Amino acid sequence: MKNLLIFLSLMAIGQGAMSQTVQHPLLPATWNIKSEELLSYIVELASEKYQGRLTGSEGYRKSAEWVAGKMKEWGIQPALPDHNWYQEFKQPYVVVLPGCTLDMNLPVNSKDSVRVSYHYFDEFMPGSSSASGTVRAEVIFAGYGITAPELGYDDYSGINVKGKIVLMRPEAPLSPAVGAEKFLPWQPYSTHQYKMQNAIKHGALAVLYHYGPLANTNNDYHADLLVSMVGNRVVEDLFKGTGRIYGDVVNKITTDLKPQSFATGKAVTIKNVTEFHPEGIGMNVVGMIPGSDPELKNEVIIVGGHLDHCGMQWEMCPGANDNASGIAVMLGIAKALATSGVHFKRSILFIGLGAEEQGLVGSKTYTANPIFPVKKTYGFINMDCVGIGPNLHASVGVNYPDLYKAIDQANASYVHRNLTTSLATTIGRPRSDAAIFMQAGIPSVSFSSSGGTGAYHTPDDKPSTIWPETLQALASMLTLAVADLAQVR
Repeated sequence: MKNLLIFLSLMAIGQGAMSQTVQHPLLPATWNIKSEELLSYIVELASEKYQGRLTGSEGYRKSAEWVAGKMKEWGIQPALPDHNWYQEFKQPYVVVLPGCTLDMNLPVNSKDSVRVSYHYFDEFMPGSSSASGTVRAEVIFAGYGITAPELGYDDYSGINVKGKIVLMRPEAPLSPAVGAEKFLPWQPYSTHQYKMQNAIKHGALAVLYHYGPLANTNNDYHADLLVSMVGNRVVEDLFKGTGRIYGDVVNKITTDLKPQSFATGKAVTIKNVTEFHPEGIGMNVVGMIPGSDPELKNEVIIVGGHLDHCGMQWEMCPGANDNASGIAVMLGIAKALATSGVHFKRSILFIGLGAEEQGLVGSKTYTANPIFPVKKTYGFINMDCVGIGPNLHASVGVNYPDLYKAIDQANASYVHRNLTTSLATTIGRPRSDAAIFMQAGIPSVSFSSSGGTGAYHTPDDKPSTIWPETLQALASMLTLAVADLAQVR
Protein backbone atom coordinates (compact mmCIF):
# COMPACT_ATOMS: atom_id res chain seq x y z
CA MET A 1 0.00 0.00 0.00
CA LYS A 2 2.84 2.36 0.88
CA ASN A 3 4.51 1.72 -2.47
CA LEU A 4 1.21 2.31 -4.28
CA LEU A 5 0.75 5.66 -2.57
CA ILE A 6 4.27 6.71 -3.51
CA PHE A 7 3.64 5.67 -7.11
CA LEU A 8 0.38 7.60 -7.30
CA SER A 9 2.01 10.67 -5.75
CA LEU A 10 4.82 10.56 -8.30
CA MET A 11 2.29 10.21 -11.11
CA ALA A 12 0.37 13.24 -9.85
CA ILE A 13 3.55 15.29 -9.60
CA GLY A 14 4.56 14.26 -13.10
CA GLN A 15 1.19 15.09 -14.57
CA GLY A 16 1.26 18.48 -12.81
CA ALA A 17 4.69 19.23 -14.21
CA MET A 18 3.55 18.23 -17.68
CA SER A 19 0.50 20.49 -17.48
CA GLN A 20 2.68 23.37 -16.36
CA THR A 21 4.97 22.95 -19.35
CA VAL A 22 2.09 23.25 -21.84
CA GLN A 23 2.57 26.76 -23.15
CA HIS A 24 2.07 28.87 -26.21
CA PRO A 25 4.48 27.70 -28.92
CA LEU A 26 5.57 31.29 -29.54
CA LEU A 27 6.21 32.09 -25.90
CA PRO A 28 9.97 31.35 -26.17
CA ALA A 29 10.15 33.79 -29.09
CA THR A 30 8.78 36.58 -26.89
CA TRP A 31 11.63 36.06 -24.41
CA ASN A 32 13.94 37.50 -27.07
CA ILE A 33 11.90 40.71 -27.39
CA LYS A 34 14.01 43.22 -25.46
CA SER A 35 12.83 46.66 -24.42
CA GLU A 36 16.25 48.20 -25.01
CA GLU A 37 16.31 46.87 -28.59
CA LEU A 38 12.86 48.29 -29.34
CA LEU A 39 13.93 51.63 -27.88
CA SER A 40 17.01 51.57 -30.12
CA TYR A 41 14.72 51.39 -33.16
CA ILE A 42 12.96 54.55 -31.97
CA VAL A 43 16.27 56.31 -31.35
CA GLU A 44 17.29 55.42 -34.91
CA LEU A 45 14.08 56.60 -36.57
CA ALA A 46 13.95 59.81 -34.53
CA SER A 47 17.53 60.72 -35.43
CA GLU A 48 18.66 63.67 -37.55
CA LYS A 49 19.50 61.48 -40.54
CA TYR A 50 15.79 61.02 -41.33
CA GLN A 51 14.83 64.68 -40.82
CA GLY A 52 11.49 63.93 -39.20
CA ARG A 53 10.36 61.36 -41.82
CA LEU A 54 8.03 63.65 -43.79
CA THR A 55 6.56 61.53 -46.58
CA GLY A 56 7.87 62.56 -49.98
CA SER A 57 11.21 63.72 -48.62
CA GLU A 58 14.61 62.08 -48.86
CA GLY A 59 14.59 61.54 -45.10
CA TYR A 60 11.38 59.53 -45.30
CA ARG A 61 12.74 57.41 -48.16
CA LYS A 62 15.84 56.60 -46.11
CA SER A 63 13.70 55.58 -43.13
CA ALA A 64 11.68 53.23 -45.36
CA GLU A 65 14.92 51.68 -46.63
CA TRP A 66 16.11 51.18 -43.05
CA VAL A 67 12.87 49.40 -42.08
CA ALA A 68 13.07 47.19 -45.17
CA GLY A 69 16.70 46.39 -44.32
CA LYS A 70 15.76 45.20 -40.83
CA MET A 71 13.02 42.93 -42.17
CA LYS A 72 15.37 41.53 -44.81
CA GLU A 73 17.93 40.82 -42.07
CA TRP A 74 15.42 38.50 -40.37
CA GLY A 75 14.45 36.63 -43.55
CA ILE A 76 11.17 38.42 -44.20
CA GLN A 77 10.34 38.67 -47.90
CA PRO A 78 9.44 41.80 -49.88
CA ALA A 79 5.71 41.62 -50.46
CA LEU A 80 5.32 43.41 -53.78
CA PRO A 81 5.96 41.97 -57.27
CA ASP A 82 9.53 41.72 -58.57
CA HIS A 83 10.93 41.43 -55.01
CA ASN A 84 9.96 45.03 -54.27
CA TRP A 85 9.52 46.38 -50.75
CA TYR A 86 7.90 49.68 -51.71
CA GLN A 87 4.38 50.63 -52.77
CA GLU A 88 4.92 54.12 -54.17
CA PHE A 89 2.60 57.11 -54.60
CA LYS A 90 2.96 60.80 -55.40
CA GLN A 91 3.29 62.98 -52.30
CA PRO A 92 4.10 66.70 -52.48
CA TYR A 93 5.53 68.17 -49.28
CA VAL A 94 6.63 71.42 -47.66
CA VAL A 95 9.80 72.07 -45.67
CA VAL A 96 9.62 74.87 -43.09
CA LEU A 97 12.94 76.73 -42.77
CA PRO A 98 14.40 78.85 -39.95
CA GLY A 99 13.46 82.51 -39.72
CA CYS A 100 9.68 82.26 -39.23
CA THR A 101 8.15 84.87 -36.91
CA LEU A 102 4.81 86.05 -35.56
CA ASP A 103 4.43 89.59 -34.17
CA MET A 104 1.47 91.65 -33.01
CA ASN A 105 0.95 95.35 -32.34
CA LEU A 106 -0.88 95.56 -29.00
CA PRO A 107 -2.41 98.98 -28.14
CA VAL A 108 -1.41 100.40 -24.76
CA ASN A 109 -3.53 103.56 -25.09
CA SER A 110 -5.40 105.51 -27.79
CA LYS A 111 -2.15 106.54 -29.50
CA ASP A 112 0.57 104.04 -28.69
CA SER A 113 1.13 100.31 -29.10
CA VAL A 114 3.75 97.76 -28.16
CA ARG A 115 5.12 95.13 -30.51
CA VAL A 116 4.89 91.59 -29.11
CA SER A 117 6.92 88.76 -30.64
CA TYR A 118 5.58 85.27 -29.98
CA HIS A 119 7.68 82.30 -29.05
CA TYR A 120 8.22 79.28 -31.28
CA PHE A 121 6.92 76.59 -30.65
CA ASP A 122 4.79 76.90 -27.53
CA GLU A 123 2.97 80.08 -28.66
CA PHE A 124 3.02 79.63 -32.43
CA MET A 125 4.24 77.27 -35.11
CA PRO A 126 4.56 78.17 -38.78
CA GLY A 127 1.98 76.36 -40.88
CA SER A 128 3.36 73.05 -42.11
CA SER A 129 1.87 73.68 -45.58
CA SER A 130 2.23 77.47 -45.61
CA ALA A 131 3.43 79.54 -48.51
CA SER A 132 6.64 81.54 -48.05
CA GLY A 133 6.57 85.28 -47.50
CA THR A 134 5.58 88.10 -45.15
CA VAL A 135 2.12 89.55 -44.49
CA ARG A 136 1.16 92.40 -42.17
CA ALA A 137 -2.55 93.11 -41.85
CA GLU A 138 -5.48 93.45 -39.50
CA VAL A 139 -6.85 90.25 -38.01
CA ILE A 140 -10.52 89.36 -38.50
CA PHE A 141 -12.04 86.67 -36.27
CA ALA A 142 -14.09 84.37 -38.51
CA GLY A 143 -15.25 81.65 -36.11
CA TYR A 144 -14.89 78.27 -37.77
CA GLY A 145 -14.22 79.69 -41.24
CA ILE A 146 -17.37 78.06 -42.65
CA THR A 147 -19.76 79.20 -45.37
CA ALA A 148 -22.70 76.78 -45.48
CA PRO A 149 -25.80 78.47 -46.95
CA GLU A 150 -27.85 75.25 -46.85
CA LEU A 151 -27.29 75.20 -43.07
CA GLY A 152 -28.10 78.89 -42.68
CA TYR A 153 -24.56 79.54 -41.44
CA ASP A 154 -21.78 81.81 -42.77
CA ASP A 155 -18.83 82.94 -40.64
CA TYR A 156 -17.92 85.46 -43.38
CA SER A 157 -21.29 87.20 -43.39
CA GLY A 158 -20.99 90.86 -42.44
CA ILE A 159 -17.18 90.98 -42.50
CA ASN A 160 -14.65 91.83 -45.20
CA VAL A 161 -11.44 89.80 -45.04
CA LYS A 162 -9.99 90.82 -48.39
CA GLY A 163 -6.33 91.64 -47.87
CA LYS A 164 -6.64 90.70 -44.19
CA ILE A 165 -5.57 87.90 -41.83
CA VAL A 166 -8.29 85.51 -40.67
CA LEU A 167 -8.32 83.96 -37.19
CA MET A 168 -10.30 80.73 -37.17
CA ARG A 169 -10.92 77.54 -35.22
CA PRO A 170 -10.62 73.91 -36.37
CA GLU A 171 -13.57 71.50 -36.69
CA ALA A 172 -17.19 72.73 -36.75
CA PRO A 173 -19.70 74.33 -34.33
CA LEU A 174 -21.23 70.87 -33.84
CA SER A 175 -19.11 67.87 -32.87
CA PRO A 176 -19.68 64.21 -33.83
CA ALA A 177 -20.96 63.66 -30.29
CA VAL A 178 -24.33 65.16 -31.28
CA GLY A 179 -25.02 62.14 -33.53
CA ALA A 180 -24.95 61.39 -37.23
CA GLU A 181 -28.17 63.15 -38.20
CA LYS A 182 -27.05 66.49 -36.80
CA PHE A 183 -23.32 66.29 -37.49
CA LEU A 184 -23.01 64.81 -40.97
CA PRO A 185 -24.23 67.96 -42.78
CA TRP A 186 -21.36 69.82 -41.11
CA GLN A 187 -18.71 67.19 -41.78
CA PRO A 188 -17.47 68.49 -45.17
CA TYR A 189 -16.87 71.91 -43.58
CA SER A 190 -14.77 70.54 -40.71
CA THR A 191 -11.62 69.71 -42.70
CA HIS A 192 -8.50 71.87 -42.63
CA GLN A 193 -8.42 71.83 -46.42
CA TYR A 194 -11.91 73.31 -46.79
CA LYS A 195 -11.23 76.10 -44.29
CA MET A 196 -8.08 77.28 -46.09
CA GLN A 197 -9.77 77.17 -49.50
CA ASN A 198 -12.70 79.17 -48.14
CA ALA A 199 -10.35 81.80 -46.67
CA ILE A 200 -8.71 82.20 -50.08
CA LYS A 201 -12.12 82.42 -51.75
CA HIS A 202 -12.98 85.37 -49.50
CA GLY A 203 -9.72 87.16 -50.28
CA ALA A 204 -7.69 86.50 -47.12
CA LEU A 205 -3.91 86.77 -47.36
CA ALA A 206 -3.16 84.63 -44.32
CA VAL A 207 -4.72 82.48 -41.61
CA LEU A 208 -4.04 82.25 -37.89
CA TYR A 209 -5.30 78.79 -37.03
CA HIS A 210 -6.10 78.20 -33.35
CA TYR A 211 -4.87 74.63 -33.43
CA GLY A 212 -2.24 73.66 -30.88
CA PRO A 213 0.14 75.25 -31.71
CA LEU A 214 1.36 72.10 -33.40
CA ALA A 215 2.71 70.88 -36.70
CA ASN A 216 -0.12 69.99 -39.08
CA THR A 217 0.93 68.55 -42.42
CA ASN A 218 -2.65 67.41 -43.16
CA ASN A 219 -3.39 70.38 -45.38
CA ASP A 220 -3.01 71.58 -48.95
CA TYR A 221 -0.29 73.97 -50.09
CA HIS A 222 -1.53 77.25 -51.55
CA ALA A 223 1.10 79.53 -53.07
CA ASP A 224 -0.91 82.63 -52.11
CA LEU A 225 -1.80 81.80 -48.49
CA LEU A 226 0.38 82.06 -45.39
CA VAL A 227 -0.68 80.01 -42.37
CA SER A 228 0.51 79.99 -38.77
CA MET A 229 -0.75 77.77 -35.96
CA VAL A 230 -1.37 79.72 -32.77
CA GLY A 231 -1.98 78.92 -29.12
CA ASN A 232 -4.09 80.50 -26.42
CA ARG A 233 -1.84 83.47 -25.68
CA VAL A 234 -2.06 84.81 -29.23
CA VAL A 235 -5.85 84.43 -29.28
CA GLU A 236 -6.25 86.09 -25.89
CA ASP A 237 -4.11 89.03 -27.01
CA LEU A 238 -6.25 89.44 -30.12
CA PHE A 239 -9.40 89.57 -27.99
CA LYS A 240 -7.99 92.02 -25.41
CA GLY A 241 -9.81 95.35 -25.43
CA THR A 242 -12.53 94.15 -27.80
CA GLY A 243 -15.16 93.79 -25.09
CA ARG A 244 -15.39 90.10 -25.90
CA ILE A 245 -14.12 86.99 -24.10
CA TYR A 246 -12.97 84.26 -26.44
CA GLY A 247 -14.48 81.34 -24.54
CA ASP A 248 -17.84 83.09 -24.27
CA VAL A 249 -17.86 83.86 -27.99
CA VAL A 250 -17.12 80.24 -28.89
CA ASN A 251 -19.82 78.99 -26.53
CA LYS A 252 -22.34 81.34 -28.12
CA ILE A 253 -21.48 80.07 -31.61
CA THR A 254 -21.86 76.43 -30.63
CA THR A 255 -25.04 77.04 -28.62
CA ASP A 256 -26.91 79.32 -31.03
CA LEU A 257 -25.27 78.12 -34.29
CA LYS A 258 -24.90 81.76 -35.28
CA PRO A 259 -21.59 83.38 -36.30
CA GLN A 260 -19.91 85.91 -34.02
CA SER A 261 -17.30 87.23 -36.47
CA PHE A 262 -15.72 90.68 -36.01
CA ALA A 263 -12.66 92.82 -36.76
CA THR A 264 -10.18 92.77 -33.88
CA GLY A 265 -8.59 96.10 -34.76
CA LYS A 266 -5.14 94.58 -34.19
CA ALA A 267 -2.41 94.11 -36.77
CA VAL A 268 -0.26 91.00 -36.95
CA THR A 269 2.87 90.32 -38.99
CA ILE A 270 3.40 86.76 -40.20
CA LYS A 271 6.71 85.75 -41.72
CA ASN A 272 7.06 82.18 -42.93
CA VAL A 273 10.01 80.73 -44.78
CA THR A 274 9.13 77.52 -46.63
CA GLU A 275 10.01 75.37 -49.63
CA PHE A 276 7.34 73.54 -51.60
CA HIS A 277 8.32 70.25 -53.26
CA PRO A 278 5.65 69.09 -55.72
CA GLU A 279 7.91 66.27 -56.97
CA GLY A 280 7.77 64.25 -53.74
CA ILE A 281 7.32 60.47 -53.89
CA GLY A 282 6.06 58.54 -50.88
CA MET A 283 5.80 54.84 -50.25
CA ASN A 284 4.51 52.11 -47.99
CA VAL A 285 7.19 49.59 -47.03
CA VAL A 286 5.76 46.06 -46.99
CA GLY A 287 7.26 42.72 -45.97
CA MET A 288 5.73 39.26 -45.69
CA ILE A 289 6.02 35.88 -44.01
CA PRO A 290 4.21 33.54 -46.48
CA GLY A 291 1.75 31.06 -45.04
CA SER A 292 2.49 27.34 -45.17
CA ASP A 293 -1.03 25.96 -45.69
CA PRO A 294 -2.04 25.38 -49.36
CA GLU A 295 -5.35 27.17 -48.83
CA LEU A 296 -4.89 29.46 -45.84
CA LYS A 297 -1.67 30.98 -47.22
CA ASN A 298 -3.93 33.02 -49.50
CA GLU A 299 -5.35 34.74 -46.41
CA VAL A 300 -3.40 37.40 -44.54
CA ILE A 301 -3.03 39.08 -41.16
CA ILE A 302 -1.63 42.63 -41.45
CA VAL A 303 0.45 44.23 -38.70
CA GLY A 304 1.71 47.78 -38.96
CA GLY A 305 1.54 51.48 -38.32
CA HIS A 306 2.54 54.71 -39.99
CA LEU A 307 6.24 55.31 -40.50
CA ASP A 308 6.01 59.02 -41.26
CA HIS A 309 5.97 62.13 -39.12
CA CYS A 310 5.97 65.91 -39.72
CA GLY A 311 9.51 66.53 -40.92
CA MET A 312 11.28 69.87 -40.52
CA GLN A 313 9.08 72.55 -38.95
CA TRP A 314 12.00 74.58 -38.88
CA GLU A 315 13.30 72.49 -36.06
CA MET A 316 12.95 68.76 -36.64
CA CYS A 317 9.89 67.00 -35.26
CA PRO A 318 11.42 63.62 -34.31
CA GLY A 319 8.14 61.69 -34.00
CA ALA A 320 9.45 59.28 -31.38
CA ASN A 321 6.05 58.31 -30.01
CA ASP A 322 4.20 59.36 -33.18
CA ASN A 323 4.94 56.95 -34.65
CA ALA A 324 8.43 55.49 -34.37
CA SER A 325 6.96 53.65 -31.37
CA GLY A 326 4.42 51.82 -33.52
CA ILE A 327 7.06 50.87 -36.09
CA ALA A 328 9.41 49.68 -33.32
CA VAL A 329 6.74 47.34 -31.97
CA MET A 330 5.93 46.13 -35.49
CA LEU A 331 9.62 45.31 -35.99
CA GLY A 332 9.75 43.53 -32.64
CA ILE A 333 6.82 41.33 -33.67
CA ALA A 334 8.30 40.76 -37.13
CA LYS A 335 11.64 39.63 -35.75
CA ALA A 336 10.06 37.35 -33.15
CA LEU A 337 7.80 35.61 -35.66
CA ALA A 338 10.34 35.41 -38.49
CA THR A 339 13.14 33.95 -36.36
CA SER A 340 10.97 31.62 -34.25
CA GLY A 341 11.39 28.58 -36.49
CA VAL A 342 7.60 28.15 -36.44
CA HIS A 343 5.43 27.99 -39.55
CA PHE A 344 2.11 29.80 -39.87
CA LYS A 345 -0.83 28.64 -41.95
CA ARG A 346 -1.95 32.15 -42.91
CA SER A 347 0.40 34.72 -44.41
CA ILE A 348 1.50 37.67 -42.28
CA LEU A 349 2.10 41.12 -43.75
CA PHE A 350 4.12 43.88 -42.06
CA ILE A 351 3.47 47.38 -43.35
CA GLY A 352 5.00 50.75 -42.56
CA LEU A 353 2.47 53.19 -43.96
CA GLY A 354 3.41 56.54 -45.46
CA ALA A 355 1.67 59.93 -45.37
CA GLU A 356 -0.65 59.25 -42.46
CA GLU A 357 0.18 62.77 -41.30
CA GLN A 358 -0.65 64.15 -44.76
CA GLY A 359 -4.18 62.78 -44.99
CA LEU A 360 -3.93 58.98 -44.56
CA VAL A 361 -2.58 58.67 -48.11
CA GLY A 362 -0.58 55.49 -47.52
CA SER A 363 -3.52 53.54 -46.12
CA LYS A 364 -5.76 54.81 -48.91
CA THR A 365 -3.13 53.69 -51.44
CA TYR A 366 -2.87 50.21 -49.92
CA THR A 367 -6.62 49.61 -49.61
CA ALA A 368 -7.14 50.76 -53.20
CA ASN A 369 -4.35 48.39 -54.36
CA PRO A 370 -4.20 45.59 -51.77
CA ILE A 371 -1.55 42.89 -52.02
CA PHE A 372 -4.12 40.37 -50.79
CA PRO A 373 -7.80 40.77 -51.71
CA VAL A 374 -9.90 42.49 -49.06
CA LYS A 375 -12.05 39.36 -48.68
CA LYS A 376 -8.89 37.36 -47.93
CA THR A 377 -7.63 39.85 -45.33
CA TYR A 378 -8.47 38.46 -41.90
CA GLY A 379 -7.63 41.68 -40.10
CA PHE A 380 -5.32 44.66 -39.60
CA ILE A 381 -3.59 45.43 -36.30
CA ASN A 382 -2.51 49.07 -36.30
CA MET A 383 -0.22 50.77 -33.78
CA ASP A 384 -0.10 54.54 -33.42
CA CYS A 385 1.49 56.32 -30.44
CA VAL A 386 2.09 53.25 -28.27
CA GLY A 387 5.20 54.34 -26.40
CA ILE A 388 4.13 56.58 -23.51
CA GLY A 389 2.46 55.31 -20.34
CA PRO A 390 1.66 51.84 -18.98
CA ASN A 391 -1.91 51.46 -20.25
CA LEU A 392 -2.91 50.02 -23.62
CA HIS A 393 -6.10 50.58 -25.59
CA ALA A 394 -7.23 48.63 -28.65
CA SER A 395 -9.87 50.81 -30.26
CA VAL A 396 -12.96 49.21 -31.86
CA GLY A 397 -12.14 45.73 -30.60
CA VAL A 398 -15.82 45.40 -29.67
CA ASN A 399 -16.68 45.67 -33.37
CA TYR A 400 -14.39 42.78 -34.30
CA PRO A 401 -14.56 40.16 -31.51
CA ASP A 402 -12.82 37.44 -33.55
CA LEU A 403 -9.81 39.69 -34.02
CA TYR A 404 -9.79 41.10 -30.51
CA LYS A 405 -10.33 37.79 -28.69
CA ALA A 406 -6.86 36.49 -29.59
CA ILE A 407 -5.31 39.76 -28.36
CA ASP A 408 -7.27 39.75 -25.11
CA GLN A 409 -6.41 36.11 -24.41
CA ALA A 410 -2.70 36.66 -25.04
CA ASN A 411 -2.70 39.56 -22.62
CA ALA A 412 -4.74 37.77 -19.95
CA SER A 413 -2.64 34.59 -20.11
CA TYR A 414 0.88 35.95 -20.48
CA VAL A 415 1.38 39.73 -20.45
CA HIS A 416 -1.11 41.07 -17.89
CA ARG A 417 -1.26 44.71 -18.97
CA ASN A 418 -4.15 47.08 -18.34
CA LEU A 419 -5.85 46.60 -21.73
CA THR A 420 -9.12 48.21 -22.73
CA THR A 421 -11.14 48.30 -25.93
CA SER A 422 -14.08 50.24 -27.36
CA LEU A 423 -16.91 50.31 -29.86
CA ALA A 424 -16.54 52.35 -33.06
CA THR A 425 -19.12 55.11 -32.86
CA THR A 426 -17.28 58.06 -34.40
CA ILE A 427 -18.80 59.77 -37.43
CA GLY A 428 -16.17 62.46 -37.79
CA ARG A 429 -13.45 62.57 -40.40
CA PRO A 430 -11.17 59.48 -40.39
CA ARG A 431 -8.17 60.13 -38.16
CA SER A 432 -6.26 56.83 -38.29
CA ASP A 433 -5.04 54.33 -40.85
CA ALA A 434 -7.24 51.72 -39.18
CA ALA A 435 -10.31 53.80 -40.06
CA ILE A 436 -9.38 53.62 -43.75
CA PHE A 437 -8.93 49.84 -43.55
CA MET A 438 -12.32 49.55 -41.84
CA GLN A 439 -13.94 51.66 -44.56
CA ALA A 440 -12.50 49.19 -47.08
CA GLY A 441 -14.15 46.30 -45.23
CA ILE A 442 -11.11 45.01 -43.33
CA PRO A 443 -11.58 44.25 -39.61
CA SER A 444 -9.13 46.48 -37.73
CA VAL A 445 -8.04 47.43 -34.25
CA SER A 446 -5.73 50.34 -33.48
CA PHE A 447 -3.48 50.37 -30.43
CA SER A 448 -2.46 53.42 -28.41
CA SER A 449 -0.99 53.89 -24.95
CA SER A 450 -1.76 56.28 -22.11
CA GLY A 451 -0.79 57.23 -18.59
CA GLY A 452 2.45 59.09 -19.27
CA THR A 453 3.55 62.56 -20.33
CA GLY A 454 4.84 63.36 -23.79
CA ALA A 455 4.55 65.78 -26.69
CA TYR A 456 2.41 65.77 -29.82
CA HIS A 457 3.49 67.17 -33.20
CA THR A 458 6.26 69.35 -31.79
CA PRO A 459 10.07 69.06 -31.61
CA ASP A 460 9.66 67.65 -28.08
CA ASP A 461 8.36 64.25 -29.23
CA LYS A 462 11.70 62.67 -28.35
CA PRO A 463 12.93 59.17 -27.38
CA SER A 464 13.49 60.37 -23.80
CA THR A 465 9.70 60.36 -23.26
CA ILE A 466 9.28 56.68 -24.24
CA TRP A 467 8.41 53.86 -21.80
CA PRO A 468 10.43 50.89 -23.18
CA GLU A 469 8.62 48.31 -21.01
CA THR A 470 5.31 49.21 -22.66
CA LEU A 471 6.84 48.54 -26.07
CA GLN A 472 8.06 45.13 -24.93
CA ALA A 473 4.72 44.20 -23.39
CA LEU A 474 2.77 45.13 -26.52
CA ALA A 475 5.21 43.39 -28.86
CA SER A 476 5.02 40.22 -26.75
CA MET A 477 1.23 40.32 -26.55
CA LEU A 478 0.80 40.80 -30.28
CA THR A 479 3.42 38.19 -31.21
CA LEU A 480 1.30 35.59 -29.43
CA ALA A 481 -1.99 36.96 -30.80
CA VAL A 482 -0.79 37.18 -34.40
CA ALA A 483 0.56 33.64 -34.19
CA ASP A 484 -2.88 32.44 -33.07
CA LEU A 485 -4.64 34.44 -35.78
CA ALA A 486 -2.26 33.01 -38.38
CA GLN A 487 -3.04 29.53 -37.00
CA VAL A 488 0.25 28.25 -35.74
CA ARG A 489 -1.44 25.53 -33.72
